[in-house]
Amino acid sequence: MNQILDETDKAILNLLQDDATLPLKAVAEHVHVSIATAQRRIQALVDNGVITKQVAIVNPDKVGYGLTAVVMIEMERSNTSMQHRFERLMNAQPQVMSCYEVSGDVDFMIMVSAKNMTEYHQFTRSTLTYENNVRNFRSQFVMNFTKSGTKIFLD
Repeated sequence: MNQILDETDKAILNLLQDDATLPLKAVAEHVHVSIATAQRRIQALVDNGVITKQVAIVNPDKVGYGLTAVVMIEMERSNTSMQHRFERLMNAQPQVMSCYEVSGDVDFMIMVSAKNMTEYHQFTRSTLTYENNVRNFRSQFVMNFTKSGTKIFLD
C-alpha cells in the first residue's frame, strides 16, 4: 500500500534526496516546521519504508572504477524460483550497482561497475553463465555520465 504523502513530507524528501546530511534544524527551517516535527516526520518516513537507505554517492572515476556497463540479460528459464535465485546472486555481487527485472525482449537489466575491461570480463565469465540460468547477455558501455542520480522529484 502506498503511503499518502502531504506537502511537508514531499518537501522533506526532496531536500534529503539532494543532501541527506542536512542538519535537522536546516530541514525544519526549509519546510517551515519545528525541529521535533521534522525529526518525527523523517522517522515516520523511515519506519514506513519510504526512506529505505541514506548513502554517499561516489564518483567512480575518482576511486578507480573507470568502466560502467549496462547489461541486458536473457534468462534460459523464466520461472519464479530461477528469477529469485538470479536476483539473490545479483544482490551478492559487489560489482552490480543495480538490478532491474524488465519487460520486453530481455528479463533483467543490471548496472555493473568495474575497474577495467579485464575485471568486467572476469565478472561476466564467473557470473553471467549457463549455470546461473543466463541464456544470453548484451553489454553496453557508458561513455559519459550526462546525468546520474537517484532522486525521485516529488511535486
